[in-house]
Amino acid sequence: MWFGAYAMDTGLRLQAKDSKEVFIYFCGKYLGIFFYWFAQLFILVVFVVMISGAGATVSEHFGVGVVPGRALMAILVMITALLRLDTIVKILGIAGPIIVIFAIVVGAGNFNVEGFGQAGDILNNIQISTATNHWWQSGFVYSSFVLLVALPFLANVGKEETSRKNVILGGTLGGLIMLIGVFAIYIGILSNVEETHTMDIPTLFLANQISPSLSLVFSIILLIAIYTTAVGMLWTVAVQFSKGDTKKYRLITIGLTIVGFFGGLLPFAKIIDLVYPIVGYIGLILIAGMLYRQFINKGNIDKQKF
Repeated sequence: MWFGAYAMDTGLRLQAKDSKEVFIYFCGKYLGIFFYWFAQLFILVVFVVMISGAGATVSEHFGVGVVPGRALMAILVMITALLRLDTIVKILGIAGPIIVIFAIVVGAGNFNVEGFGQAGDILNNIQISTATNHWWQSGFVYSSFVLLVALPFLANVGKEETSRKNVILGGTLGGLIMLIGVFAIYIGILSNVEETHTMDIPTLFLANQISPSLSLVFSIILLIAIYTTAVGMLWTVAVQFSKGDTKKYRLITIGLTIVGFFGGLLPFAKIIDLVYPIVGYIGLILIAGMLYRQFINKGNIDKQKF
């Protein structure tokens, strides 16, 4: 919640030409430039993960090969990204609440006290990849991974606003809604961890536990979630490197879509297990820089008066 509000507010007040200035503001010149390039690379990786996830979702629920699902998702994402920011924000605004509602229904609907209480013992006796040795460390690592990916997008969205009140309120509420949705999903997964830990898309299993019809609907919702995330990631990278040149933006968008499709042929779960924890640890440095700017040394941020 703090990060969402602060990132959007910084984007508005800094009015940076691109996210490089935002990273430099938070982390200094050298670390800032490193984070800028690292973020672009990782956002592209997330885009690849989303395309791979689309294939896994289609395969796991509909029994169709992974390639058609990935190809369709890549084409839809590319077309949407070519329509630029206004359309993307409208789509996110419509899809976001739907995704959260279904996440809460599916997660909370699978919560049971007995299963949840046994989750710790079960996790100690099964083979599962872990990012850290302790749950509280995983919380920080997961958060920092999400924040690193979101920062360029949120800063760009905040820059387009005119009211600090709106961006702070929007960022705070957005963080709260995400918190509730993620929490609901995790209590559902932990309540059924013996079954869900082997699955690429455990939330599909949770939905099917409630109702096969709900599982069908939720698979569509998951594809919408993947779609909206992939669009945001593709747009963020393309807009950074096109520097306002429409022709260059289109070429970059098409090129990255092709990269995303072929990269998405890699196994979905393995990409996540390998990449996400590494990025999460690196992102902790960014959080430290943001905390420093927020509470110790704000620096010269206001490029215009509000």
